[in-house]
Order: sequence, then structure tokens, then C-alpha cells
Amino acid sequence: MKNPAKIFLLLFFLQFASFAQNNDICSYIKVLASDSLGGRKPGTAGGDMAAAYIQRQFSDDHLKLLFDKGFQYFDVVTDVELGDNNSLTFNDNGFNVRTDYIPYSFSKNTMLDAPCVFAGYGMTINKDSLKWDDYKDMDVKGKWVLVIRGDPEINKKISRFSDYSSDRSKMLNAKDHGAAGILLVAGMNMGKDDALVTLDYEKNHACADIAVINVSRNTADKILNSYGKTVKRLEHIIDSTMQPISFRLDGIIKANISIVQKKITTANVVAACMSEQPTDDYIVIGAHYDHLGMGGRTSGSRNPDTVAIHNGADDNASGTALMMWLAKHYSAVKLKGKYNIIFVAFSAEEMGLLGSSWFVGHLPAGKKNIKLMMNFDMVGRLNEHKALSVGGAGTFADAQRILKQDVDSTVLDLILSKEGYGPSDHATFYGDSIPVLYFNTGVHADYHLPSDDYDKINCKGVQTIAGFAVKVIDDICTSKYDLSYREAGPKNKSGNRTGLKVTLGIMPDFSLKDVQGVGVAAVNSEGPAQRGGMKKGDVIISVDGKAVNDIYEYMERLKTLSAGQLVTVEVMRGGKKEVLYIQL
Repeated sequence: MKNPAKIFLLLFFLQFASFAQNNDICSYIKVLASDSLGGRKPGTAGGDMAAAYIQRQFSDDHLKLLFDKGFQYFDVVTDVELGDNNSLTFNDNGFNVRTDYIPYSFSKNTMLDAPCVFAGYGMTINKDSLKWDDYKDMDVKGKWVLVIRGDPEINKKISRFSDYSSDRSKMLNAKDHGAAGILLVAGMNMGKDDALVTLDYEKNHACADIAVINVSRNTADKILNSYGKTVKRLEHIIDSTMQPISFRLDGIIKANISIVQKKITTANVVAACMSEQPTDDYIVIGAHYDHLGMGGRTSGSRNPDTVAIHNGADDNASGTALMMWLAKHYSAVKLKGKYNIIFVAFSAEEMGLLGSSWFVGHLPAGKKNIKLMMNFDMVGRLNEHKALSVGGAGTFADAQRILKQDVDSTVLDLILSKEGYGPSDHATFYGDSIPVLYFNTGVHADYHLPSDDYDKINCKGVQTIAGFAVKVIDDICTSKYDLSYREAGPKNKSGNRTGLKVTLGIMPDFSLKDVQGVGVAAVNSEGPAQRGGMKKGDVIISVDGKAVNDIYEYMERLKTLSAGQLVTVEVMRGGKKEVLYIQL
């Protein structure tokens, strides 16, 4: 993209030239949640216009525009598509992409000509009383493996094999055994319609180290024909005997896989209001302005089969508008006190906190000078109970004291949470040991649906929250409080909310690009990783002697571990490999 700033601003002027100057929170919300912005998805015209609109307001309010005229650009992957020349053949049989087979979105781009081995369900398990090995006595090094998706107990409510039966788990097991590629086919128990997987981007730019293809049963049956078996027959035998079946196949599978990642440029919008009292210290006030666009699969919509504008009036036009109102307020009253304020509208929050991760990794001031981050996400639905949730109340010493003394309990009922982690952009700041406060009026029935519209916003309630925020900010800026960081709860999504039996106790770094492994953005105090010597900035490349290429592989590796187990974890640290011994 050449000169993105000019493009963003041109889009704004073309679309919003007729809009009058906005002076109140709900007028901001009305613009941001309008159909004209099409759901504010990063990389779309509506997302760019939202960024330009916010930048124009910052400029009109005479704030100091940071980075490139207020825009902090970064690239994100938004989708994947098939490249040219995808092909798959077995002996004399040629197959058609999308009908007979399709590569997985995380497959390695490669050309591979190799023999094939049928490896049952593709599982290797030696845990407690559960023993299963589809690779026993089979040499698959450099070969393709053909495996059935799911597991022998897929029809049971609770399967003993569930931790080992995902497609990614089978891919990892094939790779661990030296296979160069894997073909996955759905048995009759997984789906009689035999639908191929969809080529959907999984919000992770890393790719597998081997070729990964989903084939139809008809395609698999042609490959199995030399052995005189079908997928249906093999599935029945394995499931009824509960014994693995594996064998070598005659012939060569040739494949060319080409998956193209589609990247777009988006931007955080960043400006500063400088205190009249000279200071190098800052408070960051932020909110994410992006949303889900038109919805659809992988968008995060709770109705993924419906294509419609997801205006996100509450999520998070409300928080962005409140942040913009605070910027206007402090530019008008002249900021006084010991802190400057950085106002930032984050992009790509819905894609995995990408905008805030980029911001924290590329701060406009020294990290030691960022004293507090205040995040507003979904503050537009203050209910009849007047309940306002504030997270992070344990991340610095005087947080609860400030909040309780500044609130008017007749108009707001504070629900305080000490934990610093939460499902929004403040999590990246907390993960980098910066104190946070997270304001939210709660999830509702319209969350991540097209029905989250402007007419359901409680405008009076948003203004009440804004008034409370002003009291808190003024108090912090003009009084002597201890803002030193305190750890308050885990720095990651576990707790254990992931369903994993064990965790290392880290917060992954989603902002790293073109890195194989899992970056460590933060290490929980007294967690297994910290006890084992892991540090912020490490990149995990293997767990228990098995390679880790991305966050999905990391999660699959953890599934196979048990509490109390001593495991080796290899990390890259400062360009050198370190081996850590971690007790789970």
C-alpha cells in the first residue's frame, strides 16, 4: 500500500464530508456504528474510514498526532486462498482440488512425491491404561501417511481418545514419526456427506512443517484400492476390534501445495495530550475500534452462517467514543498534573489483540514511562442495576482506593476484579507488567451479532461512565499514588479456561511474525515456566522433546502432559538454544 495515510484520509473525506463536528459521546458512537462503515473490519474500506474518522477528531481537537500523522501501521493476515498449480495424483489417478481434496490452511507449501502408508487413526498413545499405536513397526520417514479423522469412540459422549484425535494432533504425530505429508479422510462416523474442510484462516500465520491435505472418501478409496480395502471397511474393523491397523500401499502420491496468505495494512490511531507540567511519564487510554465486518465463518460472529453488517455499537464503538470524548475533554481543559496522556484506538483486537500487541512492542515512549493503561471495551449497555465492572483493581497498590473514593455510588455500582488479565487490549499491557484498569458494562444477548446496534446504547449511561473516568484520571494525575505494578492473577487465558489439564503459565506473544515457535510475552509469577527459568522474550520451539511450530501445536503438546510431570522445554533466547527443565 503506497502512502496509507492519504488513502485513509481520502476515504474519510469521500464518505464523511457532510458530517458535522461531533461533540458528545453518542454522536461518535452513531458514526462508528453506522452501516456506512460496514462493521469496521481491518483491511476493509469501512475499517479504514473508521481510522480516518478518529484521526480527524484527534486532529480537530489539537492533540499531538504520533507516529505517521496519528497512524501506527502494521500488517495482519486476514485470509488464505489457494495459489496456482495445486495438484494431487496417485499412480494414474488425478484428483481435482476443492472436489476430491483440499489442502489445510496451515499446510506447508511444498512439492512432494513419495510412497504412502495407511496409519489407521494416526494416533500414538501410551498413557496410564490407554495404549494405542498406529505407527507400530511402520517406517513412514519421508512418506505420506493416510489416516482416518476422529477416533474409534467418536460416537461416545466422552471419548478416551479426545486429546489425541484432532487433525492438528494427527499432523504433529505424523511429523514426529518422520512423515513428509499427511492425508486425512473423514470416516462414515464423522460425516456421511463426506464434506471437505473449508480453507479458513485460523488467525495464526505460522504453517506446519509437512504437507497436510484433506481428501474425500472416494479419493482415499482409490488410493486404498491396491490393498483391496475402503475407508468404510477399515473404519468398521478398527472400531469393532479396537485394534490399530496399518499397512504400506503400492504406488506414489504426487502433490503440489500452494497456499497464499492475504495480508492487509491496518493502523492503530494514536495521539497525545501533553500536560502543562513538563513530564516524561504517561497514562495510556485505549479502546479498540475494529469489529467483525460482515461476519461469516472465522469472523468471531456468534451467528457465523449469517452474512450481515455487524455494527458493533457496544463492541466497541462505545469504548472508542468514550476514549475520543476524553481526548476532546482534556485538550479543552488543558491537562494538568504529572502525567501526559496517550489516546489510542486499537485495530485488530477481534483478530487476537494484534493492534495492542503491536503498540506495546513499539511504544512511543519508554516502557518505564508508561505508568498505567485504562481500557474501555463495551461500556454502552449500563443496565438498571448501574453495574460497571472494573478489572485490574489489583495491578497497582492504590487502585481500589482510587476507584472507591471517586465513584458516586448513587449512579454507579462498581464490581471490582483484581485480575489484570481479561479478554481485551489491556491484557497485552498487563502481560508486559504495566498496571491496567479495564472498564466494561458486561456481555449481552447482542454480543458479536448483527443486532448490536446504536439504538440499544444507553447514552446517559456512557456519559455517566465518562464522568467517573474523568474523576479517576484527574485524581491520578494530581495526587500522590503508588502506581507501581503488582501481579494480580495469571497473564494468560488459562486458569484453567482452555480445557488443558496443565499449563506452563505464560502469555503467548501473538505479535511475532515469521517466527517458528511460540513467543513468550509474559511469565506468570510462581508458575511452572518461571520456576523452570523461562523468561519474557523466549521463543518456545519444543515441549517434551517434540517440536512446536505455532500456538496450535503448543496447545496440542500440552494436551498430552500431566500434572507433576517433569518435561524439557527448548527455547530460543538471544539467538541461542536453551534447554529448560520444568515441573508441571
